[in-house]
Amino acid sequence: MDFFLGIDLGTQSVKAICLDENGQIRGIASRDYPILTPQPGFAEQDPETWWQKAKEAIKEVTQQIPQPNIKALSFSGQMHGTVMLDADLHPVHPGIIWADQRSHRQVQMIRERLRSYLETTAGSDIATGFMAATLSWVKENLPKVYQRARWVLLPKDYLKIKMGLSPSTDVADASATLLFDIRKRSWSEEMINALGFDTSLFPPLYESNQIIGSMKEEVKEELGITGETLIVAGAGDQHCAALGNGVTEEGEVLVTIGTGGQLFAPLKYPFIDAKLRIHTFCHAVPGYWHLLGAILCAGLALSWFKKSVLDSPEHSFDFKSLDQEAQQVPPGCHHLIFLPHLIGERTPYMNPKARGAFLNVHLTHERAHFVRAIMEGVGMGMRNALEIFKELGVRPQRVVFAGGGSKSLLWRKIMASILDTPLFTTDVKEETALGACLLAMVGAGHFASFEEAIQNIIHYVHPTLPDPHWVEAYNQTYAKFKKAYPALEEISPE
Repeated sequence: MDFFLGIDLGTQSVKAICLDENGQIRGIASRDYPILTPQPGFAEQDPETWWQKAKEAIKEVTQQIPQPNIKALSFSGQMHGTVMLDADLHPVHPGIIWADQRSHRQVQMIRERLRSYLETTAGSDIATGFMAATLSWVKENLPKVYQRARWVLLPKDYLKIKMGLSPSTDVADASATLLFDIRKRSWSEEMINALGFDTSLFPPLYESNQIIGSMKEEVKEELGITGETLIVAGAGDQHCAALGNGVTEEGEVLVTIGTGGQLFAPLKYPFIDAKLRIHTFCHAVPGYWHLLGAILCAGLALSWFKKSVLDSPEHSFDFKSLDQEAQQVPPGCHHLIFLPHLIGERTPYMNPKARGAFLNVHLTHERAHFVRAIMEGVGMGMRNALEIFKELGVRPQRVVFAGGGSKSLLWRKIMASILDTPLFTTDVKEETALGACLLAMVGAGHFASFEEAIQNIIHYVHPTLPDPHWVEAYNQTYAKFKKAYPALEEISPE
């Protein structure tokens, strides 16, 4: 029997998932690794640590299979980051990941210098942590490192190097570097040259489901696997999350609440928000694009409140009990409103200096009110993005809810009522790694299309329906939520 691997190189862990040729999960494993912060605002990781942890996860999965005959594998990866390699394919600096904040000044420079390209070519505003901004910072502040760099890759692409392939990347992940022409699905020489980069730094491009080679025999021996082990190009984590939730067609929208929050809507034709409030990137499905709305602090806001406000050395709360307490609070939390901008905000404000807030706090508010207000505030932020999607012509026919937030019945009901739409969830595990596995299966020809793969593997449970009484309450709260950010913006820190 043939098996297929999906490898998800995330921000804090790498996951590996193995499916057999019938689409059944035969193993899942993960390994954690840290984010390095050598200075305030810096966020780095060691590419070699990615590889060592990926090997451990792959070995754990394949050891569960008597004859690990791997037909093909593919990748999902944290987006936007920058990995610089020398001519011998060794890192010349730690990987600078998407969460890095050091490039504020370069972001402003790029906005001024490339404004017309952002609106017509790149499909997005620039942000700190994006490759265009990070590489500009390196060129200016670490010129010796920049001069040593022969290749500039995205994080997951380093794993391909370690498996024996030459440098490459995929169209979907590369489209989020802000050095890319989303309509031509190619690097933008105009943007690259305008920022003073050498076009030879950037590797060849493939569609996400293209076979780009095979794993080296010595690597297969080290991992204890056999088989053809075709390597399929892969995609960014948001693209693979969409695949793993069956979101590939226009009219479908994926809502994800994990550490951050994302809304993803496939497009048959690329169009760009003239106000650059959201992103337009290439989908992992060839010939498709997508809108992406992102709020930076979703599940992270609830984690922050639990760990930094509620927990003490003597007692640590658990999320399940907090969720149960919040169920006893009415929608709207007696007028308590939470702005989830704890680490700045992307959609729709694109403001790294935005700040969070609790508003309308009253003496009668208790712990459960604040917990539920956080859930509702994240939901309001997601509705902000969905309203822009609708403004641009997206007509949601099916909305799928994923991520850690979707595991909470209360959060599902809150989100369904805030968005006033049924929310579907899948019965699969590790949707992002599964999306990478689907790329491997389609790329290797096991399934003729993504549609066939999704029909065979992904199934939806009964949707969570909006509560009409909650919908009415949340419409009132949302009207106030919309006014809160501009009212507080002028008193935010400079």
